[in-house]
Amino acid sequence: MKSAIDRARYLTRCRDFAGAIQTLNEKRQVYEESFDYNYALGLAFLYAGDTGSAAQAFDDARKIKINDANLLLAQAAIHLRRGNTDRAVQYYLDVLDLEPQNKAAKRSLEFVREHGDYEEICRWVDDGRIERYYPPLGFNPKKARSIFFALCLGVLCGFLAVRFWPRDFSKSQRADLSSLVISADDSANAREIKKAYNKALEFFEERRDNAAQREVNRVLNSQASVGLKQKARSLMSYFEAPGFDSLKDNFSYEEVAADTGLYLDCYVDWSGRASNLVQGENSLSFDFLVGYEDLKDLKGVVRADFDFLPSGGLDAEKPVRVLGKIGLDGNKIVLKGRSIYQSVKEF
Repeated sequence: MKSAIDRARYLTRCRDFAGAIQTLNEKRQVYEESFDYNYALGLAFLYAGDTGSAAQAFDDARKIKINDANLLLAQAAIHLRRGNTDRAVQYYLDVLDLEPQNKAAKRSLEFVREHGDYEEICRWVDDGRIERYYPPLGFNPKKARSIFFALCLGVLCGFLAVRFWPRDFSKSQRADLSSLVISADDSANAREIKKAYNKALEFFEERRDNAAQREVNRVLNSQASVGLKQKARSLMSYFEAPGFDSLKDNFSYEEVAADTGLYLDCYVDWSGRASNLVQGENSLSFDFLVGYEDLKDLKGVVRADFDFLPSGGLDAEKPVRVLGKIGLDGNKIVLKGRSIYQSVKEF
């Protein structure tokens, strides 16, 4: 027979939060000194929308076990829901101290950086999207049967599709690029140009848009035909802007400085220091001292422009990471800032 905690966990995964709370409350005297009990109770309360009771249960769990990544994520979620982003960020950093590769903490930090405004958080709370940043519940067992039958149906349909309409399904499809394949008119281009274009298509299918952009630039900077260049520009329209965690191909300052034209419109994730800050009503610009985060190795200075203000401001006395798109102002490298991150910890 399953324990009350195990039954409650099952009910929580089934999204029956009221049932989980009732099951646990009936055994409070038995388990009230148990970490697993208090965490399970707090999680059910959190998803049920009772953050006050959730916070109390999580506090009780914290008295029993201080360093637990899931508990820290849960407590951070409460602060995030209340708009207390400074406290939430500190909890997420604590999680990363325990588990440096914790994806939930990294994804939540990215959310705070991009949507940390109090009014924006209120909207996410109101429409329920804030639950994306709660500790994950895992798979819903009640959906197992329907998904099983759906998978069986999908396998059958896939078999029939392959049987009667054979084609290559070896790669996950994104946009339909059939109109962008090299034609006979394009075949007069040099072998290296065609190789770069085909590599751009391959990188796109692999969701490595940054690497694809570099290959597109090779084509645009070459003696390729007008038609091939038009196809390369069309491909660019399908590229997606990355985040800190989704940037798969980063390029160093030295690479970009050596051949800036090859990296135009590529994204880079660089660290350094900010100097000469100029802040507008909804904008920020500064001289970005690339590589100078430790005050020892200045690789170069580029201007970074943002069309938003970072949540919590920017401290020129601390290192900063910038995710931005490469551009040129005359002969000088500039970054069109997409995201910015600065640790709240003291250095």
